[in-house]
Amino acid sequence: MKRVAVIASILCVIAVLPAAAQEKQDKKKDDSRGFVWNDRPSIVFGKHWNVDLKGRALVEWRRFDPDIGEDIFHLRTARIGLKGDLSKHFSWEVEREITEKKNQDGVKKVAFGDWKDVAIEWKTFDQFSIKGGRFKVPFGLEQTTGISDLDFAYRALGSTQIAPGRDRGVMAFGELGHFTYEAGVFDDDGDNAESNEPQFVQQGQDLKDVGPSVAVRVTGDVFRALPVGKLKSANIGVAYTTSNVPEGLNSLRAESVWGTEKFFERVYVKGRRQRIGAQLDWTPGPVGVKAEWMQSREQRNEQSNRNADLSDFIGTAWYVTGSWFVTGEDKDNNIKPKHPFLKGGVGAIELAVRYDELGFASASKTGTAFTNPRAEHLVPNSDGVWTFGVNWTTSKWTRVQLNAIHEDFEDATRTPDSGLTSFWSGLVRLNVVF
Repeated sequence: MKRVAVIASILCVIAVLPAAAQEKQDKKKDDSRGFVWNDRPSIVFGKHWNVDLKGRALVEWRRFDPDIGEDIFHLRTARIGLKGDLSKHFSWEVEREITEKKNQDGVKKVAFGDWKDVAIEWKTFDQFSIKGGRFKVPFGLEQTTGISDLDFAYRALGSTQIAPGRDRGVMAFGELGHFTYEAGVFDDDGDNAESNEPQFVQQGQDLKDVGPSVAVRVTGDVFRALPVGKLKSANIGVAYTTSNVPEGLNSLRAESVWGTEKFFERVYVKGRRQRIGAQLDWTPGPVGVKAEWMQSREQRNEQSNRNADLSDFIGTAWYVTGSWFVTGEDKDNNIKPKHPFLKGGVGAIELAVRYDELGFASASKTGTAFTNPRAEHLVPNSDGVWTFGVNWTTSKWTRVQLNAIHEDFEDATRTPDSGLTSFWSGLVRLNVVF
C-alpha cells in the first residue's frame, strides 16, 4: 500500500507543478513542437501529430456505521495511459490500471492490472466516425462519464449493476443536427455483466460467453428549437442493448454501494438479455440536474425444476441528481475554477444530492415468493441510497470530494449485516487527474 501511496503522491506533484506555466503553453500550443504541457505532458511532432501522457489517482479515507469490515484507507483507482492524434483523421488511446498484487511469497508489490481503454478512432467526418477496440458500451449517462468527472465519488447502483461498462467491439457514432447517435457490436456484454458462475455443458463442449451484444443510443437537445428559456440546454437520450445469455447462474447481480455484499444473488437464466434506458442531463449555468432510468430483462427458458420456462428476471434502477456551484462556475464537462485555489482563490465549491434505487424481481407476482434461483415468483429486494456531497475543485487537476451515504434495503435478511436494513457510510476522496 505504501508503494501505491507513493505513486499517488507523484501524480499529485505532476498535476500541480505546471500550473504556473499553463497559460504560456496555451498561447503557443498551436505552434509548439517537442515537449509541451497542454493540460497534461505532451510530445508534439506537428499539427495533429502528438502523444499525451495521462494519469489519475483517487485516494479515499472511509468510515462505516455499522462497521462492515472494510478498510479505512482505500486506493480507489490508479491509472496511467497514453493518447494522441495520428493526423486529423485518427486518434488513439491506451490506459491501464495500477494495482497491488501478492507474489508467491505473499509480499505485496505494485503491478499493472486490467487494461481499461484501448481504442483507435477514425474521425474525419462529424456525421460519421468509427471507434474500435476496448471502450465503454454506449449505455448509461453516469456509466459513460469518467469516474473523475462524476458529481459523486461512486456511481448510482444501476450504473454499476445494470449498465454494461467496457467491452471489446466496434462502434459507429456521429452528430446529426441537434442529435448524436452511437451504435456498436461488442464481443461480450460488458464488464459489469461478466459472470464466472456454473454453466451447463455436455462433456467435451466449451463454456459459452455472454454475447455478442448490440448497443444503440440516441441523444439530443430536443428543446433547442422551442421557446422554453433555459430548458433549451436540456439533453435527453434513450438507449437499448441486446445479447444472448448461456444457461447457468449467469444473470445480473445486485451489490451494495461498496460491493461488500450481494443483496440479490444470481438466478438461473437462459435466452435473451435486453436493457432499455432513458437519460436527462440539464445544466443551466451553475446548476445541474441529471436523471436516469434503466431496466434489464433476462429470459429464464427451461429453468424450472421440470425444464419449463420461468418468468423473466427483471432489474430496475433510477436516480435523480441535483447540484449547484455556490462559487458561480458553469456546470459543464470541463470545470474551471473562477478563482483557483493555487492562485489565491478558494477554488470551485459544489453542493450535490442524489437519490438512487436498484431492485430485482421476477416478472411473475403470483403465488408464494421464494429466494430459490429457480422460483417462478422470486422474493424481491431493493436498495435505496441517499448521497450528499461537497466537491471542492482546487485546480484543473485536483479535486476533493466529501460524501455521506445512507442505504436502506427492502429485505432485512439480505443486507451487508443481516437483520439491519439501514446503513450510513462516508468518505473523503482526493482526485488527481491529468
